[in-house]
Amino acid sequence: MKKLLVMMLAMCMLAGVAFAAGPSIDLKTASWDSIVAAAKAEGSVTFYAWYFPDYFKEAAADFEKQYGIKANVIIGDQTANFNKAIAEKDMQTGTIDTMIVGGQWVKTTTDLNLFYGPIRNILPDASKFSNNSWELQEGVLINGYLAPFHRNQTGILYDPDRVKDPPQTWAELVAWINAHPMEFGFCDPSKGGSGQSFVHTAIGALAGGLDKYKGDKELVQSKVANWDQVWKWFNDNKDKMTITVSNNDSIIRMNGGELAMTVAWDDNVKDMISKGNLFKRAKMYIPKMGLAGGGDTLGVLKNASHKAAALVWINFIQSREQQLKKFQMVGAYPARTDMTIEGTLLTEEDRKNNAIPWFPAPYKDFMIKEFVKNVLMK
Repeated sequence: MKKLLVMMLAMCMLAGVAFAAGPSIDLKTASWDSIVAAAKAEGSVTFYAWYFPDYFKEAAADFEKQYGIKANVIIGDQTANFNKAIAEKDMQTGTIDTMIVGGQWVKTTTDLNLFYGPIRNILPDASKFSNNSWELQEGVLINGYLAPFHRNQTGILYDPDRVKDPPQTWAELVAWINAHPMEFGFCDPSKGGSGQSFVHTAIGALAGGLDKYKGDKELVQSKVANWDQVWKWFNDNKDKMTITVSNNDSIIRMNGGELAMTVAWDDNVKDMISKGNLFKRAKMYIPKMGLAGGGDTLGVLKNASHKAAALVWINFIQSREQQLKKFQMVGAYPARTDMTIEGTLLTEEDRKNNAIPWFPAPYKDFMIKEFVKNVLMK
């Protein structure tokens, strides 16, 4: 009798798990309506992030109202979030369904094969995002496994009262720097991404382009052998440029009149203007020589118990309505390319024509260390 009760309890538990997971369908071939139905059967989705708590709280309420699916939003420390996902990767079922992926974690999670996919061909609005945003993040090939969430971009910020003809090419920028010593600034690349972007562009201009690094998972020494030419240029011109201590410091120095032109992040500039820390006449553009940009993505964990709901959640966050709401609430530029946003510093045309992706993370790490050693410490 006891053995029978144990077997019945086990069967009930299994039935409960099956019910919680919803009907079993092939998400890669099912219609979107079938995926939504499966998501509603699953009933909930657990999402991990480390920023935008106010936005995601409202998004969760909107999502539940639209689909009747409970969105459990967990806002935690970034490193703790990823350590948890990695610790659970060999479990049959993890506790995270979907999460934001950004920065240095792209390569780590991709190497560990953490995410389900590819999801690009599943999501109905995938074509509304650039091909590049589906293929590369932080220089890592993501091959449609991670969905674009928002974009950020570096560009040249300048004072139009002092810069009448902003440079577009590397040669034009060098000429401007020579004619206006110390009026161009960039952030120490070990202290901010805007400085990393400028050094990244310099490597492209002085060391044979950036295409040769694409797709590399590890640093190839032969491909960085001529970077000494880049460090030589920086050392030869150090007395003509201002190296600042942070992204914000570059903007503050422009506001104070020390700089006429600097490299900056579009969302950071927008925030500094809104807070009164930068004059409103400031303008920004992406030069034809290119500057790096990127943005975070969303992924579905391979061992998620609510994969259908996770896909519906990602599609919801990618919708025009939510992309606009996110921009209005927190200033994060939409990842969609079919939206016209008023009052932005950078045009969609600029982003389409002149924004360039980062080279792979191993090269970025090496770039920062080598710049500190060969330029800042000399």
